[in-house]
Amino acid sequence: MRFPQGYIFLDKKTHLPPLSTVQAWFTSKTEIYVQGFSPKSKAVEERIGLIKELHRYINPTVSASMRCIAFSDTKVSHTFMLAKGTDIKKIYWIDSAEQIKEIRRIASAVDNANLLNDHIYEIRELYDSLAEFIYQKAGHRLLGDIQIQQFFAGRDWGTKSEAEIHIRQIAKNETRAGVLVRLDLDAELEESDHAKV
Repeated sequence: MRFPQGYIFLDKKTHLPPLSTVQAWFTSKTEIYVQGFSPKSKAVEERIGLIKELHRYINPTVSASMRCIAFSDTKVSHTFMLAKGTDIKKIYWIDSAEQIKEIRRIASAVDNANLLNDHIYEIRELYDSLAEFIYQKAGHRLLGDIQIQQFFAGRDWGTKSEAEIHIRQIAKNETRAGVLVRLDLDAELEESDHAKV
């Protein structure tokens, strides 16, 4: 599938018509790949997996049960928007093979951020265990670790570290999350078309 590529994520329960109808919603030049309907492509499935991983990190409350339609164009077609626009969970973009490498690096950073979150949870459990032990043995509540306790309380309310916030933003920016029309690429493609003439 040529670049640029758009990745539309729909709820897995979204009813889709036959593949030929979905293709008709896009221009005849647009290559499409409908997960679960098109002949399986290892390369496209790998990209969908990477983007899903980023999607779950960017939107942690969203269901992971999604189906993807990948297409090669600079915009989501108007016909598709009329037919299934309300079913769209998110749209992501991959502009080049180089960007796939960057997305892999970001996915690795997301894995590290998830690992950080797990370790913070483990540290909190250890701290709480020590605090309870001290209370049972000495009858004292720990009052001098205010910053640690505030940090844990913040995590309870959903506060993320600065690193986690930046990783989330980098993932959104790199994949152009939510953009329907890539005006930046439309202009570039028009310029290259004029250069060929």
